[in-house]
Amino acid sequence: MIDPHWDVVDCDPVTWRNIGRFIDVGQYVRAAQPGEHGLFIVHDAGRVLKIFDTHRGAPSSMKINRVADARALAKELYARGQWDRVHVIDQQHLARVGHVAGASANRSLHLDGYYQLVYDLIWDGSDGYVAEPPKPGHWHHWTMSQLEQFVSRLPPSASIALGVFEGERLNIGLVLEFRQGNIVRVTTFEAPALQPIEPQLSPDFLDHLWRQLENIAPPAAVLLCTQSAFDAWITAEDKLAPLVQAAQNGTACLRLIDQGAPVIAAIG
Repeated sequence: MIDPHWDVVDCDPVTWRNIGRFIDVGQYVRAAQPGEHGLFIVHDAGRVLKIFDTHRGAPSSMKINRVADARALAKELYARGQWDRVHVIDQQHLARVGHVAGASANRSLHLDGYYQLVYDLIWDGSDGYVAEPPKPGHWHHWTMSQLEQFVSRLPPSASIALGVFEGERLNIGLVLEFRQGNIVRVTTFEAPALQPIEPQLSPDFLDHLWRQLENIAPPAAVLLCTQSAFDAWITAEDKLAPLVQAAQNGTACLRLIDQGAPVIAAIG
C-alpha cells in the first residue's frame, strides 16, 4: 500500500519526531519484542554456531553442539523460565531468505509488499526459524489484513489526516494521500496546500481541515484527538470502542466517508 515512488513533502520536525517510534519496519518481521529477554541459538544445518543471551551475552555454561529438533529444543529451553522468548535459527534458512528477497528487490514491489515477502519467507512454517513463544500475529492488535480492508474502502483518490494534541500543542499533524489504494504522498499540516490553518481539537477545525484537504485529494477520513486518546487507541484490542468513548467525552473528533458515498459518518 506504499507506492515505490512515494513523496515526502515538507518536514514538520514535531510530527516526524512523534511518529518516529512507529517507523520500525523491521519489527513487522522480527519475533523479538522490544525490551524482552531473549535467547538466540544460531546453527548451520544443525551445527551450533552461536548462542547469545540478550541480557548476559554468550552464556558460558550452556553447552549445545547440535540442533537435532529445533522446535523441541526451543520448547525445552523456554520451559526453564529464564527467557521471555527462545529463538532457534538455521543460518542456511536466512541465506535462502536473503537470496530470494534480494532478487525480488529489483522488481517494482510496493514497499509493504516487499516486507510482506520477507515476512512470508522467514515465517514459512519450516524449522528454519523457530520462536517459542511463536511470533505475535499482530502489533498492538493491528494486522496487515485490517489495514488492507480499511484502504480497500477508500475512493480511488483520497486523503486522510491525523491530528494529535496535548493541550493546545499539536504533537502530530499527519496527512496521507492515496491513489488507487497506494500511499503516494506523506505530508503534514504545514503543507502549503493546507494553509492558512490553525490546528485545534474542535469540530470547527475538523470542518476547516476537511475542506482544505480537497487541495490535496478528496478527504476520506480525519481523526483529531488528544495524546492520551491516541495512545489508548493504538494499544487497544478493539480499535473502534476507544474512539467512540473519546468522542463521547470530548477528547476526539472523527469523520469518515464510506467508499466515496456522499453520506459522511461523524463522531464528535
